[in-house]
Amino acid sequence: MGLRLLLGASLWFVSSCAFFSRQPALPRRAAIGPTGSGEKYAALVDSADIIYFPSESVTFDSRSEAAWKLLNAMRRAAAPFALAWDLSADNIKSRALLAEAGRSGAEILSLRAPVAANAEETFRGFEPPADDFERFARRFSDREFNEARVRGAYESALLAEEFAAAKISSHFREHRGEKIVVFLRREHLGRDHGVPYFVSQKTKARQLILNPQRRRDRGPGLLTRN
Repeated sequence: MGLRLLLGASLWFVSSCAFFSRQPALPRRAAIGPTGSGEKYAALVDSADIIYFPSESVTFDSRSEAAWKLLNAMRRAAAPFALAWDLSADNIKSRALLAEAGRSGAEILSLRAPVAANAEETFRGFEPPADDFERFARRFSDREFNEARVRGAYESALLAEEFAAAKISSHFREHRGEKIVVFLRREHLGRDHGVPYFVSQKTKARQLILNPQRRRDRGPGLLTRN
């Protein structure tokens, strides 16, 4: 009996350690192209709860481009969805996509952080990667590098990412079953840093980062990879 109890306690301890040390699932990535079929876009939409699209890759040459195909797949799913956008990267052309999403019943979420936001009071609970500042600092050449200036730029970028992650994760928790399409600049869409990384700390949502390919790029119309 004593041996049985000891064995049971050991198994409980091991399984508990595994549970508490489990890391949040990292977002997946998928390369997509304008030649991908509507069915393939629908399958991507069905496979994720939060879908990220690099805002600088949104084009408006025709409704057959990737961003429009993604929006059409969301509408055909006949389920409520939200569209989140970093308005600091907005322009007059992108308003067409926002307006179309609004007419489809999507809630539009602004991801622009308030200028006067206090990161210490507003976004507690996020943990940046250990080497996040070093990763950010590599954007600057030796000639451009100034510790104080780069540190200030990093803190501003971190504030913007944490604000966006807080808004996305909060909306996801409050609207169960509603998908979110997020348009942000590619620099904020890393698997091991940036907005998806922070969102994974707050939710168990299935996240997918899309990598649009231009028409001149060769290869399959749609390729998904982890």
